[in-house]
Amino acid sequence: MSMVSLLASLVMIGAGCMAVSAIVVTLRAQLPAVYRLLADSRAIARDREFLVQITAVSAPAAPRITALVLPAAAPRRGPVRLVRQGPATTGPGRPLRAAA
Repeated sequence: MSMVSLLASLVMIGAGCMAVSAIVVTLRAQLPAVYRLLADSRAIARDREFLVQITAVSAPAAPRITALVLPAAAPRRGPVRLVRQGPATTGPGRPLRAAA
């Protein structure tokens, strides 16, 4: 085996070790964030189970009150305001223009 191939093999082994160490350092740095994500996921699952439990065992809804039963509860319309339409022109043959 020549010296160049041995050197190339050592360089490749060194690069592999550096890559593995970079992965380990990154995983260690992100481990608290992963734990928080897992805790949030468990909390969301508990909330979902709680909401299903609440909505699954509910009393039937009361009947709706219609306007026929209580006319005072019916929505009222506001007063109609009459708006006069002014002339379309300001003078003989001059249309209205927006102020600049």
